[in-house]
Amino acid sequence: MDIFYNHLSPSGFHFQRTIYSIFLAVVSLLLFLNPCYGQEIGAYKTRASGDFNQISIWEVWNGTAWLPAAQKPGKEQDIYIDQTHSIRLLGNEAVKSVFIYLENRQKLNLNGNNLDVYGSLAAFTDAAPGNPKPAGSSQNWIGNSPSSSLTFKGTSRVIVEKNSWSAETTRSRFAVIFDPGPGQVLTLMAPMKALSFRLRSGILDQKRDRTSSSAACFTLSFNTENGVFGAGPFGDFTIESGATFRSECNANLINRSASGLSSALLFELQREGHLVLQGTRPTIEAKQFLLNGTVIFEGAQGAISFLSSTYPNSSRPSELRNLELQGAHLLLLPEALSLKGNLLQQGSGTFNGTDTHLSLSGEEDQLLIGNNLNLNSLTVDKSGGTVHIQQNLVVGRQFTLTKGALDFHGNTLQLNKSGLGGYRYSNGSWRNLALLSYDGLPPLLDEHNATFPFEDLKNGGKRWLQLLGSPPPTGKLRIEFVEEVGANHDANFQDVDGTTILYQLNSYFKVSVEPVLGEGDLEFRIAADSLLIDQVEDLRLVKQDQAGPGIPLQGVAVNLPWARRRVNWADLSGHEWTIGSFREATVLPLRTNVKPNEDGTFSYQNAALTPCLSDRFRAGRPPILNWRPRDFRRFP
Repeated sequence: MDIFYNHLSPSGFHFQRTIYSIFLAVVSLLLFLNPCYGQEIGAYKTRASGDFNQISIWEVWNGTAWLPAAQKPGKEQDIYIDQTHSIRLLGNEAVKSVFIYLENRQKLNLNGNNLDVYGSLAAFTDAAPGNPKPAGSSQNWIGNSPSSSLTFKGTSRVIVEKNSWSAETTRSRFAVIFDPGPGQVLTLMAPMKALSFRLRSGILDQKRDRTSSSAACFTLSFNTENGVFGAGPFGDFTIESGATFRSECNANLINRSASGLSSALLFELQREGHLVLQGTRPTIEAKQFLLNGTVIFEGAQGAISFLSSTYPNSSRPSELRNLELQGAHLLLLPEALSLKGNLLQQGSGTFNGTDTHLSLSGEEDQLLIGNNLNLNSLTVDKSGGTVHIQQNLVVGRQFTLTKGALDFHGNTLQLNKSGLGGYRYSNGSWRNLALLSYDGLPPLLDEHNATFPFEDLKNGGKRWLQLLGSPPPTGKLRIEFVEEVGANHDANFQDVDGTTILYQLNSYFKVSVEPVLGEGDLEFRIAADSLLIDQVEDLRLVKQDQAGPGIPLQGVAVNLPWARRRVNWADLSGHEWTIGSFREATVLPLRTNVKPNEDGTFSYQNAALTPCLSDRFRAGRPPILNWRPRDFRRFP
């Protein structure tokens, strides 16, 4: 094709000696006769201003001409609000798509009612159906009150196309509701501005403008009439239970204006709602965040930054219920993060919490699942439920357990890896902890920094372990708790002071400290909770099956019954430490039943828990020297 520029031609182009000139002429004619918007048969167009249900203001397209309407439009028909016309609703109505002629005056007065939209929303110029044009008006273009609303319903589709809508309708006074139903996806390909946005069901898909070099976000923002709604943060965005807001944006997913100064008032993610973030640096500009649902990060590539904000009157979200990481990416956790629900890694990605203080709270069970979870610091303050930790946990600095139960599911816990923090205990418990490592021990160990609250799940009860005293400088402590069912009723070995140890619990501790220096001693304690105890003074802290190092101390009851021993730090390692007794009827698991028979003999039950009883103590006189019935005390 021979084409060259001719400055004398009105079009600027001159076509010579080509068969394509005819083709191009035909195409040009077709484009002239068929603008970008083509009305469907049955579409409605206004012929005058009036009320929505006023039939005389409507015309209907029959395929060749506009004819007077016989009834008002419904959910199957598009409507065009033409030049100079304004429509008012007298009640709730429904249409397919809404096309509004672009001019600086009120066009659609919802009048405190709701208009269901089953198609799209667009602005146009020229004769209806006209050409697409980004919406813009400095007047109350749509709405007229916070109770006025547009509700998008129906099947999956694009509800605003690029270059057919915008957020320049600064004074529009209406709410937007997204309610297409479960599983349906509504896609945004242009910005929108309203008084509020509410996602009731389905998925709202927010896109970036990939046709521009800036890849700007199609932002959802709010009315900027300072004289009506104030100059500060304004506008609520709500994701209800069961709904999902999915955004591939980085900057300005939500704000009041793009000025960089005016944020939304509230971003709310309700229980069972989902916020899916696909950008690498997502920001929402809101003064307040209520994140009671699940926040999911799905960054496309590279490291992902946590949800943040940049405006001076915005806050940085740090409290939420559930956090999930999907894919193979690294998620940088914020400096402070508070969770009332789960921290879940789905896929091969990793949480980076080396600079993060994580707080766990609430009354429900919580799951922590991630590859080798490393945190700067951790606080657990739970009024109910259990924290289930499904991988090894490393706390670089401070670990504070105020209250709550932690189940480690056979994993390990390393405290104060940096040596610059510590450990603080008030209340709570640990279950199924394979190994505790405590680095950088403080100069003085006491009940607050050296109470290690293991639970004995095999026998029931608390096996809190305490080490009280001054450890070696820069000491490192290792504790392993081995749970075994029942008690040994054939111990019968001599302690260092000549006392015969009759019984001992089968569960035991392995304790070591590094470096092993000096002869400094400490008071070593293990709690005898939920055991049958005749007298608390009967308790002994002993080595399994033979005399151990150190000096035995009399058992005491301080909140819990404690077996005690004074030992040197150097003598801790290489032994299996447990609770013993030098009296006949102490240190039996609580669930063992001792029942008198009619003839004065005793029967011992629950052999599955303490199988040795079934062999040694069958019905008959108990073969225990100086046996006499006792009023057993049960602790607590």
